[in-house]
Amino acid sequence: MSITPGSTFYYLILFLIFGNLFAFFIGVLMIAAPQRLGDLFRISNRWISTRRMTKPLEKPRQHDRAMLRYPRVLGAIMLASAALILIKGIIFISGVSAADGGRLLARLYSGVNLSAVAWEVMWVTLITIILLGAILAIVVGLMSLFKLGKLKHWAESANRWVSTRQLTKPLDMPHYHLDKMVSAKPQLWGGVITALSLFSSLVLWWFVLGA
Repeated sequence: MSITPGSTFYYLILFLIFGNLFAFFIGVLMIAAPQRLGDLFRISNRWISTRRMTKPLEKPRQHDRAMLRYPRVLGAIMLASAALILIKGIIFISGVSAADGGRLLARLYSGVNLSAVAWEVMWVTLITIILLGAILAIVVGLMSLFKLGKLKHWAESANRWVSTRQLTKPLDMPHYHLDKMVSAKPQLWGGVITALSLFSSLVLWWFVLGA
């Protein structure tokens, strides 16, 4: 089997080869100097909490008060914009078939290789989403003008906060069981890592050069 030089798969194989060579070096180090594993683990096991990094993104920010400060003005603007989009959209799509719309998308995204049927499905889906969005905007605009209390009730239900940090908290804990197992028998695991990385490197190199 041969891989075309310069292709994405070719560079992926080279990346994997370098990764296996690095693992081979680690395995040799574990065999020859197992006492250095402590320094290596102190560097590699430094814990970086993703929950702490994403904490600013997990705070709810209320924008409804600013948006609903002038509800009738906002509702009128939304109603007029959505009605314009709906009218113009209906006029446009009435003269464009699904096949023509698919060809239009195919010309816009000429680098994507899809069948004609797939482009037609994407066109119909896109038009449906736009029309449904315009209809929803009209409903919200009318409610801002005539049913503001109902709209606020809907907003309270939609804005119920669900924190992903609480859901992923059990996953954001360090586990050092594998490190303890390797530290107990470093030379044994070093031999396993060395053999596997060398074998993987040879197989990947065979893929690059060809059978």
